[in-house]
Amino acid sequence: MVKVKVWDGFIRGYHWLQVSLLFALWYCADNGEMEWHFVFGYTLLALWITRFIWGFIGSDTAKFSYFIKSPKALIDYLTDKNKFDRVKFGHNPAGACMVLLFLALLATQLFSGLSSSDDILSEGPLAQYFSADTVSFMTWLHSVNFDLLLWAIGLHVIAIGAYKLKKQPLVKAMFTGVAEYKLVSSITQPKMMNGLVAWAIYAAIAGVIWWQWGHENLGYLFY
Repeated sequence: MVKVKVWDGFIRGYHWLQVSLLFALWYCADNGEMEWHFVFGYTLLALWITRFIWGFIGSDTAKFSYFIKSPKALIDYLTDKNKFDRVKFGHNPAGACMVLLFLALLATQLFSGLSSSDDILSEGPLAQYFSADTVSFMTWLHSVNFDLLLWAIGLHVIAIGAYKLKKQPLVKAMFTGVAEYKLVSSITQPKMMNGLVAWAIYAAIAGVIWWQWGHENLGYLFY
C-alpha cells in the first residue's frame, strides 16, 4: 500500500466547517435565532465563494477540471463492476456529481436566504431589490431547497458507507488528507497547493461580507 496526499488543508477544513455550519443554520432557524442564522449564513457564503475560486486555482484534486468528466464517464463508472478497485485520486465520477450537486444546492440556499423574508423581523439583505412576489418565492424556495439538501446529505452518507464496506475509508482521508492505494507508483500523483492560500482568500472575502452585511447582525447580538 502506498500513502498519497489527496486533500489539502483547505478542502478538509471546508468539508467539516460546511457540515458544522449547516447544522448551526438549521438549529438557529428551528429555534428562532435569526441573527445567528444570518451570521452563520454569511460565514457559509464566504466559504462557498472560496471553494468556487479554489476549484480553478487550487490543488489538483480540488480543481473542477480535474474531477468533472462527461456524462458518459459517469455511466461507465456506475456500470463498472470493478469500480471499487480502480485507482482514482480524489473524486471519482460519482463523487464529482455529488460535489456539483452540493455546490448548486448551497448556492440556491444561500441566494434564496439572502433574498427572503419572514414578513416580521428578519429579511435578507437582497430582499429590498425584489418584488414582494419574488421575495415570497425565495422564502418558499429557501425552505424547499433545504429539504433537498437533507436528501443529498443522506445519499452522501449512504455512499460513504458503501465505500467503507469496500475497505475505502473516505472519512479518514478527509481528516488526514492522506489515502492508501495499491500499485500507484506509475501514476502521476496530484499536485497539492498550500491550503493557507485558500484560507487567506477566505479571510478577505469574509471581511468584505462582514463589512457589507454581517456587522449589523453582530452589533445586534453583542451590543
